[in-house]
Amino acid sequence: MSIWLNQFFDGMPIWTAYIALPLIGVIAGFVNTMAGGGSFLTLPALMFFFDLSPKAANATNRLSVLLQTGTSTAMFHKHGFTDIRLAFKLLLPALCGSTLGGYITEILPADWFSLVFGGAMLTMAIVLFFKPRLLLATDRHPMQNPAGEFFTFFLIGIYGGFLQAGVGLLLLVGLTMFHPKDLAKSNAVKVTIAFLQTFPPIAIFAWHGQIVWGYGLLLALGTMTGAVIGAKFAIKKGAKSVFTFVVIVAILTSIKLIWSGLSAIA
Repeated sequence: MSIWLNQFFDGMPIWTAYIALPLIGVIAGFVNTMAGGGSFLTLPALMFFFDLSPKAANATNRLSVLLQTGTSTAMFHKHGFTDIRLAFKLLLPALCGSTLGGYITEILPADWFSLVFGGAMLTMAIVLFFKPRLLLATDRHPMQNPAGEFFTFFLIGIYGGFLQAGVGLLLLVGLTMFHPKDLAKSNAVKVTIAFLQTFPPIAIFAWHGQIVWGYGLLLALGTMTGAVIGAKFAIKKGAKSVFTFVVIVAILTSIKLIWSGLSAIA
């Protein structure tokens, strides 16, 4: 039994995983609620503290994403915020994109994946740094371009399938461009799409044996708890410093990944 448990947790002392992963998850879940970008904390933790490869960390992190967004989706739907018709309309291109993104993750060689993964994370961190929430105004006129809408959410889906970190912000920007609503209703549609588009990448990663299930489940337990804590306290004071910390961690992690990828390829 102990041998099986050690394999389940990829060789890490079980007590360490039981304590550390939920704590990291709580922090990430709290950050997601307060400022956004919790995956920019869980991904470095899985890679550097738990010694997972970038591919394994990316895959394992999806379990916490799936359960956290699933919980949020259920809550929004329960309170009548979700525009189901709109969510499923945008889900088709997002699902197609996330499936392709997950497939790209698997076919990229490990060294190239580190390079591309780091580049994508750095780009998203820079976007976060320049406060794209200014793009989320709800008083703008919606764009009437069905082809552009499909392509936009297809690209967002690719990013979500490949990296996921920060995809919620991209979904909000896309929704604001084509279907501006108040923030609560946009968030309801966003988490519904984010939840459902996570299934194809998880299936792909599981098929290829990339997910460390024990880590993912413990992390998910923490992120869901952290999200509840963040929602209850909802303290605006200090959110800026938390947000800045997340961006700094993301930038440092991306630089490390890019450097590792370039060193291996050279």
